[in-house]
Amino acid sequence: MTASLLLDNLLAWSAQICVLVAVGALAALTLKHPRARLIFWQGVLTIALLLPALEPWKRPSQAEGSVSITTAPVRVISPASRHRIPWRREYLLGLFAAGAALRALWIAAGLLRLRRHRLASRPLAAPPVPFEREHVRWYLSDTISGPVTFGWLRPSILLPARVNEFPAGLREAIACHELVHVRRHDWLFVIAEEAIRGLLWFHPAVWFCLGQIHLAREQVVDLEVVGLTRDRERYLDALVAVAARKLHPDVAPAPLFLKNRHLAMRVAAILKETSMSKSRLVAIFAAVFSAALVAARLAVWFFPLQSPAQSGPQAAEGRAFAVSDGPGITVEPGAKLMHRLPVFYPRGAKATGTVVIEAMLDSKGEVTDARVLSGPEELRRAALSSVLNWHYSTEASLPPSVQIAIKFDPVPADRPRLEAKPAIRPAPLPLNATLKTIEFSGVTPEVEQKVRDRLPLREGDLISGEMVSRVSAAAREIDEHFAVGMSMNNLPDGRREATLRIYLGGLPPLAPGDRLSLFSPPPAVSGPSLSERPDKAETPRRIRVGGNVQAANLMTKVAPPYPPLAKEARIQGTVRFNVGIGRDGVVQDVELVSGHPLLVPAAAEAVKQWIYRPTLLNGEPVEVITQVDVNFTLRGEQ
Repeated sequence: MTASLLLDNLLAWSAQICVLVAVGALAALTLKHPRARLIFWQGVLTIALLLPALEPWKRPSQAEGSVSITTAPVRVISPASRHRIPWRREYLLGLFAAGAALRALWIAAGLLRLRRHRLASRPLAAPPVPFEREHVRWYLSDTISGPVTFGWLRPSILLPARVNEFPAGLREAIACHELVHVRRHDWLFVIAEEAIRGLLWFHPAVWFCLGQIHLAREQVVDLEVVGLTRDRERYLDALVAVAARKLHPDVAPAPLFLKNRHLAMRVAAILKETSMSKSRLVAIFAAVFSAALVAARLAVWFFPLQSPAQSGPQAAEGRAFAVSDGPGITVEPGAKLMHRLPVFYPRGAKATGTVVIEAMLDSKGEVTDARVLSGPEELRRAALSSVLNWHYSTEASLPPSVQIAIKFDPVPADRPRLEAKPAIRPAPLPLNATLKTIEFSGVTPEVEQKVRDRLPLREGDLISGEMVSRVSAAAREIDEHFAVGMSMNNLPDGRREATLRIYLGGLPPLAPGDRLSLFSPPPAVSGPSLSERPDKAETPRRIRVGGNVQAANLMTKVAPPYPPLAKEARIQGTVRFNVGIGRDGVVQDVELVSGHPLLVPAAAEAVKQWIYRPTLLNGEPVEVITQVDVNFTLRGEQ
């Protein structure tokens, strides 16, 4: 799972928790009994934590992983802005992890403080309560300001020395409160809750939920203490005395005897002593918990989690489309793909490793630019050639850039050769043929349905060359990479049946002897030839390459001076050119696309002097058309 997808899922899960806790807070208003509220809020927290494991993750429909590409246009900027580090949203993951680590250190420091307080305290010979437990150790401490209980197998109760100033009845009530915490094993729950708070420290809904659990737990303990001592007034006096003398310890993680903001609610709960029949309590609790489950279902529906894209043969099941990469190649894309071209080993390449590419996406999900971040030199071009023809799905919000990893594993010398694609033999357009079926290849069910809704014909209609052209135009309204072809079958009675094939990412599979008339061809596969006879592979005379991809090949760059008139007029901005580069890497022509007239001459004169590393395709140098942006920025301005 990529960092971007992990962050998206973390934010989606956080939104799910917000919805669940918000509905839970409204539903909990109907629960008056503290024990029911405690169980309810603990259940809400458990459901929130288990949502990623219980819900079905939305699986990308592409066959392989995703690719990410970013652009880095040439810039003429002031020295003050050269050393700025660009912000990336993935840095939030580091911030969350750092906060969780600090919370973990805080918990560890609290445990050490508890140990030091216990070592510095004096054991009590006589417990202050008549119904004490034998395994509980009692201490009197001069270093803590309030009663503290911690430990599980051999729990310890630390009472502050100032407790001796209270009457015996109040001391017994305070000690009884701590003993009830021991009997309920509350310290284990407190440790678990603090761990959850540490991991999700950034989430206010989690803090609210944990606060409600703490309040409900203390209210339950209050009622149990009143039941043990059978003296409500004396216990209320103990609460008020602790609040008045500010006996509030700062040692966490440990159950705190009292928080000032909870005092009024705890006193009110003791005075009201809500009673409810068991059947009515069960009915209300079931209704409230059902509301929480419905809220969880709605949260999952509104904010689904995305599973990482599968790759390799293990992902063969459930694929919406399949891409046959070369042997030993594994692709990890970064977002949901509509389609992509396969990746192959360059002919004669011996290197292995992972090529990491950063890709820039436009609003349609198409890769507009790409650059290699790392990877073996001789494998980079093969990966880039495929990535530049990828198309991402826009069903969910797309990041402006995605990071792709294409892994080239070692392949045995006797690895199976890729078969050549079936030759496309020209066939006459079938006139008055009946359309038998429409077949789609390399597309998701959602995209297939979109295309079908736009098609001007259906199975059983008569088809002609003009109709096929209309089909091609309708398909390319959805995605300009669509290719349309048709195969024909002559029936014994003289009639002809036609199969219309609409596909992405390469030619569809054909039956032996099947003839395919290709009316709108697919994009050329840049990179290694797929033929068994590489000398027969045709190399295009000129190809278009994204600006950032070509920027990686720039060997000699001349920076343009800032025009004096533009500087005096405080003019800044971007000058954009379409640049033609010869097979030798020398700039041949520069065509202006946009830019301020005062900035254009300097930018054009500089770009004409740039020299690139020759671009190879199928092992042969080719001419390139690329886009170059020259940015002029004044010192001290953004």
